[in-house]
Amino acid sequence: MGRRTIRWLLVALGAAAQVSAQAADDGIEFFEKSIRPILVQHCYECHSQAAAEKGKLQAGLLLDSKQGVLTGGESGPAIVAGKPDKSLLIGALKYESYEMPPKGRLPASVIADFEKWVKMGAPDLREAMSAPAPRRTAFQITAEDWAHWAFQSLHKSPPPKVHDAAWVRDDLDRYVLAKLEQAGRRPSGEADRAALMRRTTFALTGLAPTPEEIAAFIADDRSDGFERVVDRLLKSPEFGVHWGRHWLDGVRYADNIDKSGEYRRWVVRAFNDDLPYDKFLKLQIAGDLIPADETAPADRVHESGASLDGITATGMMSLAVWEQVGRDLAVAEIVDSQIDLVGRQLLGLTLACARCHDHKFDPISTKDYYSLAGVLFSSHIATGKLIADDRLGTDLVEVPLLNAEQAAANRTLDEQIAEAEEKIASLAKKIPQAAKLADLTKTFPDLEAQLAKATTSANKKKLNEQIAKAKAEQEKLTADQKSSGWEVNPPELQEIATIRAEIADLQKQKFKAPSAVSIREGGVPGSNRAKIGDAPIYLRGEYTREGEIVPRRFPTILAGEMQIPLGERTQQSGRRELAEWIASAENPLTARVMVNRVWQQLIGRGLVRSPDNFGKLGERPTHPELLDHLAQRFLASGWSVKQLVREIVLSATFRQASFVSAEEARLDPDNAAISHMNRRRLTYEELRDSLLRLGRTTSEDAPTTTSAAATEMPRRTMYEALDRRKTDVTAAIFDGPDSKAIVPFRAETTTAPQALFLMNNALVVDTAKRLAAQLQKDPQLTTDSQRLDRLWLLTLGRPPETEEMETAFGFIGKHSWEGFVQALLGSNEFAYLD
Repeated sequence: MGRRTIRWLLVALGAAAQVSAQAADDGIEFFEKSIRPILVQHCYECHSQAAAEKGKLQAGLLLDSKQGVLTGGESGPAIVAGKPDKSLLIGALKYESYEMPPKGRLPASVIADFEKWVKMGAPDLREAMSAPAPRRTAFQITAEDWAHWAFQSLHKSPPPKVHDAAWVRDDLDRYVLAKLEQAGRRPSGEADRAALMRRTTFALTGLAPTPEEIAAFIADDRSDGFERVVDRLLKSPEFGVHWGRHWLDGVRYADNIDKSGEYRRWVVRAFNDDLPYDKFLKLQIAGDLIPADETAPADRVHESGASLDGITATGMMSLAVWEQVGRDLAVAEIVDSQIDLVGRQLLGLTLACARCHDHKFDPISTKDYYSLAGVLFSSHIATGKLIADDRLGTDLVEVPLLNAEQAAANRTLDEQIAEAEEKIASLAKKIPQAAKLADLTKTFPDLEAQLAKATTSANKKKLNEQIAKAKAEQEKLTADQKSSGWEVNPPELQEIATIRAEIADLQKQKFKAPSAVSIREGGVPGSNRAKIGDAPIYLRGEYTREGEIVPRRFPTILAGEMQIPLGERTQQSGRRELAEWIASAENPLTARVMVNRVWQQLIGRGLVRSPDNFGKLGERPTHPELLDHLAQRFLASGWSVKQLVREIVLSATFRQASFVSAEEARLDPDNAAISHMNRRRLTYEELRDSLLRLGRTTSEDAPTTTSAAATEMPRRTMYEALDRRKTDVTAAIFDGPDSKAIVPFRAETTTAPQALFLMNNALVVDTAKRLAAQLQKDPQLTTDSQRLDRLWLLTLGRPPETEEMETAFGFIGKHSWEGFVQALLGSNEFAYLD
């Protein structure tokens, strides 16, 4: 087995291990959040050790332990992991065999959760000896809790001394090298310039470098040549597109929620403008409550005094995920989803695990959860509009992005329109039959146009019924006119027509602006949490069982025990105070979490391998001193993301080659010491954008969308539809974004459908055809050797080797250029970065 084969095998094994670990974490979290509370509430009364001690155990079945579930009772095992159709527990919940719980069948959504849990392998840590012991007593924060590394203030220490100081390009390299030297190991050599150019361009923009850019860098022998490349890429508008997509992964972005695309565009602008990260967070949590900067132009200030950007930024809070259920339950689900987002994406903590009970592993109490929930219960993203069965609809608060002057002008016009409509109503009262007949006559063309465009039978049926009803009413009025003799076209109708024309003109004068989904003060109208105020604890997470009311505040482990309740500090919801606290330099988690995410995107794996969980079940940092060193630099830079990216990319650590020897792979198969660069696969967006660009369909051929700003590449995958109601099959095949989940990092799977896509999909076939034609028609390429050289640079980012050229000539001679191009597009080297 050659070195290259070993390298690929190790990459595959490492990726599989990473995916497996994430899947395990997700399964445990799902059990704790969706399964255990149901078992406690509906099953433990008859199927637990406590029931056995009271002599009330039924059928010998214990459901309060993992072993009890697997062993089962008198009828056998309660579940068969991975096989819900063969699990007695699932059959009992469905009332197919036994009928459990006997007091009434559980909702279908709960049964579906149990089926999902069993399909996941029924993950359950209740008896796992390797897991931290869950709390068994009343909640208290222990000395061990206070000492947990993530809750400590940033630790400042001088960079360690190293023997090979010549290798170091930045102080961060000293932390990496010191750990390697302590183990008697060495970092790998520097990547060749072509590989480094391809790696860096993808890392900063998500796009491949052009052959001209590669050639220029290889020929540039200036000492600051690489710095020039990095600075150019940081200034590219594509930087914001690529890094904005990283952020959207973590906030569950979907454009069927952000219909206008304003939030997405704001995120892209924020990264391109290098908006300080603390302000970036504050605006997303409470931008509607933060006054616009004094330097903000008047045309970017809302009449409320907040900036239009601030209102747009709160779209993050609107990306909550909830089911269409009863309004009060839906409000609880929305807030739980928001807490989960704030916890995992901003603080690296699984705060939502404390919804039904004190967190089993981290020092987060149910009181902590509901004290934070009170802040979000006091705000709303849903309009409160109900649909069938009194369920909360999906209508969200949308704010037109009008500045104060425009909004005032529109209000004046609205007042004039209202006066005009009152005149119409007054005139219509004088001629009720004639006015109604005239309105009906105007209705028919519109209904018939809608009918012509209708695509579903239900919609067609509804429109036909409306037309029939209108015709019947028209016939009735016509008959009445003939018998009563009222005037069909009285003078009042002409006056009404004139006024309507004036209204239409007034409507045209109104300022038009896109609307942004946004959060607003006050709870969801009509709900049990409709007002600003503190919230009660929902016992076992049930909104119908209210316990003690807890003051709004922040988690004790992070903000301390001597907090002044938010209700005593503000008459508002407390979101602004929450934003200030999260984005404070004193918060021990915020800077660490973001620094870790940036490191993960650039190096391939985070210093903390569980980027959304810095708690006890998360991974400890591989280089804790380096993590704090970078976090302190991040704060000192004014929370500059671009400066942080620049420092890491210019380091010797980032410039390492990805080659790993067999001995190094044996010593450190997960590359925890960072002795070489991690090879990674292109993300779904990077792969698709590469194909689009190679086929010249990105800007030349593709039409721009009406919502796309001038700076956006109109057909970059970032701007393709991402709808929670539909599954993008291609994106799913290549581990693309999941708009319903917080995605801390993309999985890297290797599956047959991926290979089949690259062999058969129309996009790949068309790209190969177009690129082959371009190479053969280019007047500057006069020989096949020149064409192959450019093809390699376009697809693989390097010149071909002699042996590769010979293989290519042989294939093309027997087959075709198009076939060979597609073979390169289907190669591992095209899909992976060294």
